[in-house]
Amino acid sequence: MKHYIPLLLSFFLLMGCSKNSDTDPITDQSSFLVNNSSTQGKWKLSSLKVGSVVQSLTPSQKAYVKHYTADLKFSDTDGLLGTWSMPSVDSLVEVITNFSSGVSVTQAYKIISITTSQLNLTYTVNGTEINAIYTATY
Repeated sequence: MKHYIPLLLSFFLLMGCSKNSDTDPITDQSSFLVNNSSTQGKWKLSSLKVGSVVQSLTPSQKAYVKHYTADLKFSDTDGLLGTWSMPSVDSLVEVITNFSSGVSVTQAYKIISITTSQLNLTYTVNGTEINAIYTATY
């Protein structure tokens, strides 16, 4: 029994010193969205694929930027404003609130991946899958 005591003490010491990884994955994903490598939550469109065809970006698409803030608001360079939420680690929902009609519009995205430097989203328009890749920008 004396031989097991040091082993048990070592086990409890290691368990007590282990890193606590109880962070919420949605919170982690959300923090990437608003605190990317630019530290401003701004994402510039860098690639667009419609169906299986990679598109050449137009000058306005090359300049397109989305901005997400920690208070769950977003805006873009097209002048759209609204709120955002992340109901799960692989979904992003934008509610656009400033249409001239006064009607709010909801756009749902599937998050393919998100890091501090890249945001990869897909969504469907009229049955066609769109894949948009954004890079962190200032």
